[in-house]
Amino acid sequence: MTSSDTPGSPAEPTPHPLVSALAARLAPLAAPRVLLLGIGNGRNVTPLLAAGARLDAIEEDPARARASMQRFAGTGTVRITRAAYDGPYPFAGPFDGALSTHALLHGTPQHVAAALGAVYNRLAPNAPFFFTLGSKRDPRFGSGRSVAEDVYAPDAGSEAGVAHCYFDEPGVRALVAPFQLEHIEERTSSAGSWAHSPQEAASIVHWFVRARRA
Repeated sequence: MTSSDTPGSPAEPTPHPLVSALAARLAPLAAPRVLLLGIGNGRNVTPLLAAGARLDAIEEDPARARASMQRFAGTGTVRITRAAYDGPYPFAGPFDGALSTHALLHGTPQHVAAALGAVYNRLAPNAPFFFTLGSKRDPRFGSGRSVAEDVYAPDAGSEAGVAHCYFDEPGVRALVAPFQLEHIEERTSSAGSWAHSPQEAASIVHWFVRARRA
């Protein structure tokens, strides 16, 4: 990672494409509550605040949690806590929307399913949840160390040793079954360039998922 990947960097990367989509979806609401899984380097916070949202963020990584707490301490509309993505969450619902652009790329399918269930239980009826998942079309699928079924940890690169979970389309649809699936798209995108080298980011394949609580 470079200095531009850290919270508070003046060269903060572009927000994830799903952020603007969620902000537009929540635009009719006054001060909507948004649950954010994985604050990362904070790149997705600013556009949501600009849309008038109040954010409660869950972050598993202690260093990122601490850095983001310091960065957004003066906003009054962002609360950050270190907790597991698969719950339990310290923030009570209901939330008007939820977002995860990288937190659900890691762990096992069971871990990801538990996280989706934890989010579901915090959402208001019909509230949207936009998120990304790893795709089996990603060239990293099947390479590196096998951790569990459909879970691999790369041997090299910026995330060496970090377990990544991958899904095909039937797997995504089964995973999202408790929700009402609105849109699913498999994309090669540089949206993950904040955490990867340009060469790595250019080949990453993710599922972009738009769902809502039934």
